[in-house]
Amino acid sequence: MKTSLEPFLKVEHSLLDNEVLTSTEKCLYMLLRRLKNAPKGCTPSYAYLKRKLKIKDNRTVLRALDRLQLFGYITWVNRGQNKSNKYYFRGDTNFQSILQDNLRLRKVMAQKQKNRYNQKLRDNFVNKRGIKVINS
Repeated sequence: MKTSLEPFLKVEHSLLDNEVLTSTEKCLYMLLRRLKNAPKGCTPSYAYLKRKLKIKDNRTVLRALDRLQLFGYITWVNRGQNKSNKYYFRGDTNFQSILQDNLRLRKVMAQKQKNRYNQKLRDNFVNKRGIKVINS
Protein backbone atom coordinates (compact mmCIF):
# COMPACT_ATOMS: atom_id res chain seq x y z
CA MET A 1 0.00 0.00 0.00
CA LYS A 2 1.40 3.36 -1.05
CA THR A 3 1.30 6.08 1.61
CA SER A 4 0.63 9.69 0.73
CA LEU A 5 3.21 12.27 1.76
CA GLU A 6 0.90 15.16 0.97
CA PRO A 7 0.39 17.53 3.90
CA PHE A 8 -3.00 17.73 5.57
CA LEU A 9 -4.81 20.11 7.88
CA LYS A 10 -6.65 19.29 11.09
CA VAL A 11 -9.79 21.35 11.63
CA GLU A 12 -11.91 21.59 14.75
CA HIS A 13 -15.26 19.80 14.61
CA SER A 14 -16.87 22.92 16.07
CA LEU A 15 -15.95 24.81 12.90
CA LEU A 16 -17.37 22.16 10.60
CA ASP A 17 -20.52 21.81 12.73
CA ASN A 18 -21.05 25.58 12.99
CA GLU A 19 -24.27 26.25 11.07
CA VAL A 20 -24.00 30.02 11.34
CA LEU A 21 -20.70 30.51 9.52
CA THR A 22 -20.81 30.49 5.72
CA SER A 23 -18.70 28.19 3.59
CA THR A 24 -16.54 31.18 2.60
CA GLU A 25 -15.83 31.95 6.25
CA LYS A 26 -14.95 28.32 6.97
CA CYS A 27 -12.65 28.13 3.93
CA LEU A 28 -10.99 31.39 4.96
CA TYR A 29 -10.33 29.99 8.42
CA MET A 30 -8.83 26.81 6.95
CA LEU A 31 -6.62 28.85 4.60
CA LEU A 32 -5.38 30.95 7.51
CA ARG A 33 -4.72 27.84 9.61
CA ARG A 34 -2.68 26.40 6.76
CA LEU A 35 -0.43 29.48 6.96
CA LYS A 36 -0.09 29.33 10.75
CA ASN A 37 3.37 27.77 10.70
CA ALA A 38 4.82 30.03 8.01
CA PRO A 39 8.28 31.43 8.83
CA LYS A 40 6.93 34.92 9.62
CA GLY A 41 3.68 33.64 11.10
CA CYS A 42 0.25 33.92 9.54
CA THR A 43 0.49 37.25 7.67
CA PRO A 44 -1.32 36.93 4.31
CA SER A 45 -2.41 40.01 2.41
CA TYR A 46 -6.03 40.63 1.44
CA ALA A 47 -4.96 40.23 -2.21
CA TYR A 48 -3.62 36.74 -1.45
CA LEU A 49 -6.76 35.74 0.46
CA LYS A 50 -9.01 37.07 -2.31
CA ARG A 51 -7.03 35.23 -5.00
CA LYS A 52 -6.98 31.90 -3.13
CA LEU A 53 -10.71 32.04 -2.27
CA LYS A 54 -11.76 33.54 -5.64
CA ILE A 55 -13.33 36.55 -3.94
CA LYS A 56 -13.62 39.84 -5.84
CA ASP A 57 -14.22 42.37 -3.08
CA ASN A 58 -12.13 43.28 -0.04
CA ARG A 59 -15.32 43.83 1.94
CA THR A 60 -16.22 40.14 1.61
CA VAL A 61 -12.85 39.18 3.12
CA LEU A 62 -13.21 41.80 5.87
CA ARG A 63 -16.73 40.63 6.72
CA ALA A 64 -15.58 37.00 6.91
CA LEU A 65 -12.58 37.89 9.09
CA ASP A 66 -14.81 39.96 11.34
CA ARG A 67 -17.29 37.12 11.83
CA LEU A 68 -14.49 34.62 12.55
CA GLN A 69 -13.21 37.02 15.21
CA LEU A 70 -16.67 37.46 16.73
CA PHE A 71 -16.99 33.68 17.03
CA GLY A 72 -13.56 33.55 18.71
CA TYR A 73 -11.77 31.48 16.07
CA ILE A 74 -9.19 34.12 15.13
CA THR A 75 -7.95 37.57 16.01
CA TRP A 76 -5.23 39.77 14.58
CA VAL A 77 -2.75 42.51 15.22
CA ASN A 78 -2.49 45.35 12.74
CA ARG A 79 1.21 45.68 11.89
CA GLY A 80 0.96 49.18 10.45
CA GLN A 81 0.22 50.91 7.19
CA ASN A 82 1.07 48.96 4.02
CA LYS A 83 1.70 45.79 6.03
CA SER A 84 -0.60 42.81 6.36
CA ASN A 85 -2.19 41.82 9.66
CA LYS A 86 -0.73 39.05 11.76
CA TYR A 87 -3.40 36.47 12.62
CA TYR A 88 -3.66 34.49 15.83
CA PHE A 89 -5.77 31.44 16.61
CA ARG A 90 -7.64 30.17 19.64
CA GLY A 91 -5.06 28.54 21.89
CA ASP A 92 -2.15 30.76 20.78
CA THR A 93 -0.20 32.73 23.36
CA ASN A 94 -1.83 36.11 24.08
CA PHE A 95 -4.86 35.21 21.93
CA GLN A 96 -7.35 36.21 24.62
CA SER A 97 -5.75 39.57 25.40
CA ILE A 98 -5.43 40.49 21.70
CA LEU A 99 -9.05 39.47 21.12
CA GLN A 100 -10.26 41.56 24.09
CA ASP A 101 -8.29 44.59 22.85
CA ASN A 102 -9.78 44.21 19.36
CA LEU A 103 -13.32 43.86 20.70
CA ARG A 104 -12.82 46.93 22.92
CA LEU A 105 -11.50 48.90 19.94
CA ARG A 106 -14.45 47.67 17.86
CA LYS A 107 -16.87 49.06 20.47
CA VAL A 108 -15.12 52.46 20.49
CA MET A 109 -15.08 52.63 16.68
CA ALA A 110 -18.73 51.62 16.46
CA GLN A 111 -19.66 54.44 18.85
CA LYS A 112 -17.64 56.96 16.81
CA GLN A 113 -19.31 55.77 13.62
CA LYS A 114 -22.73 56.05 15.25
CA ASN A 115 -21.95 59.59 16.39
CA ARG A 116 -20.80 60.59 12.88
CA TYR A 117 -23.97 59.09 11.40
CA ASN A 118 -26.20 60.95 13.89
CA GLN A 119 -24.33 64.21 13.24
CA LYS A 120 -24.79 63.75 9.48
CA LEU A 121 -28.53 63.13 9.94
CA ARG A 122 -28.79 66.24 12.13
CA ASP A 123 -26.85 68.38 9.63
CA ASN A 124 -28.99 67.15 6.73
CA PHE A 125 -32.18 67.90 8.66
CA VAL A 126 -30.95 71.36 9.65
CA ASN A 127 -29.84 72.21 6.10
CA LYS A 128 -33.03 70.86 4.53
CA ARG A 129 -35.29 72.83 6.89
CA GLY A 130 -33.15 75.97 6.83
CA ILE A 131 -32.87 75.93 10.61
CA LYS A 132 -30.28 78.17 12.18
CA VAL A 133 -28.37 76.38 14.96
CA ILE A 134 -27.24 78.51 17.89
CA ASN A 135 -24.44 77.02 19.98
CA SER A 136 -24.42 78.20 23.57
